[in-house]
Amino acid sequence: MATSIFQRKRDLVYLIFFIIHIPVMLAFDLSGYYPPQIKPDWMSSLRSYYTTTYGDRFFSNPPAWFHVLLFLELTFHLPLSLWAVPALLRNDARIPLALLVFGLETSVSTLVCLAEMWSWEELSGAQRGVGGLGGMYGGYLALGVFMTLDCYARLDGWIAGQKGLVPVAKKAV
Repeated sequence: MATSIFQRKRDLVYLIFFIIHIPVMLAFDLSGYYPPQIKPDWMSSLRSYYTTTYGDRFFSNPPAWFHVLLFLELTFHLPLSLWAVPALLRNDARIPLALLVFGLETSVSTLVCLAEMWSWEELSGAQRGVGGLGGMYGGYLALGVFMTLDCYARLDGWIAGQKGLVPVAKKAV
C-alpha cells in the first residue's frame, strides 16, 4: 500500500505548491497567450493591478528573453504541474526525477529574474523586499533550490542503494 501524502511532508509541500501554481499560471503568467476575444477582463485588471503595485516589469515591459521563460512555463511547467498533482498523490516513483529537473530549471530561471529585478532602479524598498517582488521571486527560488536538493538526495540514495555505494548525503555527515 502506498504511503499517504500526509505522511510524506515534503511531497505534501510540493502538492500544495502545484495546486496553487496551476491556477496562477493559467490566470496570470500565461494569460498573455489567450486571444483577446476569450480573455476575461479580470485577468487584464489583475495584471494591471499587480504591475502598478509591485512594479514588476516582466509583465509590463519585459526583456526579450523573458518571453522564452514564459514559453517554457507553457510547454514545461504547465504539463509537468498537471502531471505532478496526481503523481504526488499516488507516490509515483518518477516524482524525484521529474521534480529534480523542475526544481533546477525553476531555480536557474528565477535567479536570472531576481538579478534582473534587482537592477530596476525605480523600485521602492518595499517593492524589492520580502513583502514585494523580492519575497515572491525569492520564495519561488527557495522552493526550487530545496526541491532540487531534496530530489537529488532521493535519487542519489536510490542509486547508491542499487550500486552498493554510500549516498552523498551520508558522506557529508
